[in-house]
Amino acid sequence: MSIHIQNRQRSISIKTPVVKKRLCQMMLGLNCAGKELSVVFGSDRLLQELNRCYRHQDHPTNVLAFPQAPTYLGEPDAALLGDVIVSLAVATREADALQQSLEERVVYLLLHGLLHLLGYDHESPAQRRRMEALEKQMLKQCPA
Repeated sequence: MSIHIQNRQRSISIKTPVVKKRLCQMMLGLNCAGKELSVVFGSDRLLQELNRCYRHQDHPTNVLAFPQAPTYLGEPDAALLGDVIVSLAVATREADALQQSLEERVVYLLLHGLLHLLGYDHESPAQRRRMEALEKQMLKQCPA
């Protein structure tokens, strides 16, 4: 398992080793031991650009997930899951509102993005319940 973290912003400090350790635990719990994940910590501006370009929504968002390649039935499993990009500015605001540490919030956002890379979604109420249940389970299984 390999996690590559790149911090493309410099205004907000984060304890990357803490985040990486929990993310590793969650990837193991999700049977991603042989997988590779790319994580980028970015600014509001970066997330707004990506959100506008790929989702046609012109505002910053907290997390975006980009799968390396779509997987189809019968296609070989790719080792590289994809990229999860987090706005540390949005995550900071959310952490403050939720009375969480920045690291706790970022771990949740990375888990959320990872689940998207693994094919989970929240478009329907049933999908949302399934994804939220798995998020709660993983956060409980892999405590800080």
